[in-house]
Amino acid sequence: MSCSNFFKSMVAPIADQLTGLHKRWEIESRPWLGGFILWLGWTGCTWLAFLASLLVIEVGERSDLSGLDGLLGGAIIGLGQWVVIRPYIHRAYRWIGVSALTWGLLAGLHIGAIAWIVPGTTHLLMRGIFGLLYGSYVGLILGIGQWWTMRRQISQAWRWIPLSTGVWAVAIALGWILGGLLRTTSNLFVSEVVGLMVAWGAIATLSGIALVGLLYPKPPSSSHQAHPTRPARRSRSIPTADTDC
Repeated sequence: MSCSNFFKSMVAPIADQLTGLHKRWEIESRPWLGGFILWLGWTGCTWLAFLASLLVIEVGERSDLSGLDGLLGGAIIGLGQWVVIRPYIHRAYRWIGVSALTWGLLAGLHIGAIAWIVPGTTHLLMRGIFGLLYGSYVGLILGIGQWWTMRRQISQAWRWIPLSTGVWAVAIALGWILGGLLRTTSNLFVSEVVGLMVAWGAIATLSGIALVGLLYPKPPSSSHQAHPTRPARRSRSIPTADTDC
């Protein structure tokens, strides 16, 4: 069984359960509940997808990862997110292709598959700065590709691009700092993996919030509605004099 088929068989039942909840709980009439279930499914499946990618990708420095590694890792992550967004986006399978091609391109051009690499330095400040820089451009490139899949179906889908940029910048910086701190105290490389797992969790959580904001926009506040107008005064009719004698 291929890795993609294994992962699909693992998360597809979760997606089916989430889809069933939409029907049983009448989520269309409860936007807050629909948003929570979407966030929960997206967060869980995205984080599981990152974990599943470790079956084919070994965490290392930038030069250790090839374009094929990025292609496989991106396909697994895209597949995990696809099983959640397919009820919301038409032709959601494009999400898988965009994710795979983007990560493959980043790794193949030796820019780096940031989700699976760690910096060579243990200096925490430099890790934070590099994390913000590298995370932001990866989030930007991913955001542009993913925006293309939803641009005609979601109102103001362009907001996904800056949101993705910010999410990846903060998450990668956090994960690299934590990984460096743990590695300094333990001298174990596995500490870097722990830091990346925290980064993956932050990416899944924050991007899920951003996605809910796009698919479940906040309704306009009632305070912005016009105040009820007072009923118009009845005009008093002036009685006409009787002309009959």
